[in-house]
Amino acid sequence: MKLPLRDVAGLSLGMEFVISIVVMAALGRWIDARYHTEPTFLLVGFAIGAAAGFRSMYRFATRDDSTPSEPRQNDPKPPTTP
Repeated sequence: MKLPLRDVAGLSLGMEFVISIVVMAALGRWIDARYHTEPTFLLVGFAIGAAAGFRSMYRFATRDDSTPSEPRQNDPKPPTTP
């Protein structure tokens, strides 16, 4: 079964969101355990991971999917030569 490219990109985006939160929270937990500052860096790591995940979602949602052969609406018209 083949998944459409858009679905695969969505799955990748979801995994990137979850992994960024988990990795940053784990890093924060490790720092907390090392310096006995629980739960300060766990929460900071979670917030940074969530921000990174939302940033990647925003970039995915606002990317330009037009192909080079399609003119964009804001592109100026090429100059015509007589």
